[in-house]
Amino acid sequence: MKLNLAKILVVFLTVFVAVTYDHFFLEEITNHRLFNILSEFSMALLALFLFFAIDQLNNRKFYQFLNFGFYLAFFSMLMDGLDELHIHNELYTAWSEKLTLLVAFVLIILGIRQWITEFTELNKSLEKQVITDDLTKLYNRRGFLQNVREMECRGKESGKTISFIIADLDDFKAYNDTMGHLEGDELLRKLGQYLKSLIDKNQIVGRWGGEEFAFCVLNANLSEVVKFAEKVRRGVAEFLTSDQFGGINITFSLGVAQVMEDETIMEAIRRADQSLYVAKNQGKNQVVTLNH
Repeated sequence: MKLNLAKILVVFLTVFVAVTYDHFFLEEITNHRLFNILSEFSMALLALFLFFAIDQLNNRKFYQFLNFGFYLAFFSMLMDGLDELHIHNELYTAWSEKLTLLVAFVLIILGIRQWITEFTELNKSLEKQVITDDLTKLYNRRGFLQNVREMECRGKESGKTISFIIADLDDFKAYNDTMGHLEGDELLRKLGQYLKSLIDKNQIVGRWGGEEFAFCVLNANLSEVVKFAEKVRRGVAEFLTSDQFGGINITFSLGVAQVMEDETIMEAIRRADQSLYVAKNQGKNQVVTLNH
């Protein structure tokens, strides 16, 4: 723990003034209650330790609440300990111990509440980063599969079917080699947001890897999923030939698979990937399904 000289000075002056005042102006108590003295001064030391320990949080919004709160808690416990050694009048005790401790707890509670809020928001942000692709802002593979599992639970509860589409940009490597990887990244970024605009509440889309994307579709028969895949294929072709990409000749191949009875999610995804492989070998720019 790095010591703060300003805090050390504040603590030293607090102790000096309090002890000096008690010693010279107040009457001593002769029958000391040792347990009370030890417990109250120990609590003062604990509050003092926290007062110094939180300096590493001094760039946080809640720091000032905790900082002043722990200082007041230390002051209150110090005066409470001195109260076991000297006779304090009731008004002095009320102001120096009770009111001070009350304010200390209010400040500490406010600081901890802000700390919890900030910590919760940070956790949500980190969780989102873990499941989000940095470039396209779509789900990455982890996030996609995580949401697929949730969709699978919804499907089982309602008896709805689940289907997958694995899609890949045709000849994207040639575009990257010609235009450069920065332009390629920009294309993927814009394409990711375009694909997101095509889905509804019963569909999810994610970046499967590289220039591959994956869709999960809930509650649609196979022909409807193929129709949706065909809509995506045509939409991407129009999107990529628009003026913002200079009319480039890049198309989309898609493989479709619906989860069959006694088949796992990953088995269906593998069949969608196999369907994509067939689409590539059959000339690209098409939708293929191997469901039978």
